[in-house]
Amino acid sequence: MKEKVIRHYMMLIDFLSGTLGPDYEIVLTDLNSVLAIRNGQISGRTAGAPLTDAARRIIHEKQYLDKEYVLNYQGHAENGKILRSSTFFIKENDASLSGLLCINFDDKRYKDLAENIFRLCHPDDYAAENIIVSQKRSEESERFYTDINVLIDDVLQRVAGSRLISGERLTYNEKLEIIRMLNAEGVFSVKGSIPVIADRIGVSQATMYRYISIIKKDSEERN
Repeated sequence: MKEKVIRHYMMLIDFLSGTLGPDYEIVLTDLNSVLAIRNGQISGRTAGAPLTDAARRIIHEKQYLDKEYVLNYQGHAENGKILRSSTFFIKENDASLSGLLCINFDDKRYKDLAENIFRLCHPDDYAAENIIVSQKRSEESERFYTDINVLIDDVLQRVAGSRLISGERLTYNEKLEIIRMLNAEGVFSVKGSIPVIADRIGVSQATMYRYISIIKKDSEERN
């Protein structure tokens, strides 16, 4: 992202965070990581944190080509908070994507307020045992990560499951399939991901690059 564009959006995230208040996390990213964040205590992230899985999919699938933004989907932070998230696509003049402006709303204070209102009309014991205001957790929830290692561990667990946890040796085809699925998740767009993944699945970085080349070649032949 160009320096002039970054400065413009830095002013915008300051404006939005000041206007919307402490329940809104405002995030500016390039195509690799968080450039700036306001109210980062909501998700626990700071500048330099990796992109969310939803952001990586947007980039990998080029969803930005036929829309300008995505509104009101569920996000799931490492600290357990469930957030309402929206993302605006920052594009160059040629319509290529250069970054993302994200707003994540934490409604915890409003849920607490709703529970307190119920307690005004019910005895304390009844309210404690019978009333809770909560959100349903979606399986499609966006995942927020504070660190690249947490991101990669999460994706590997979803892709490979107990095969990695148990230390079971992976076959060539299993490793290739894991890397194929990680590529589909857009993980390789994250700076520094290749050496971490290579270590986790027990191959050299040179082998990783060879696997990635095979996958890309297969994808091009299918298309």
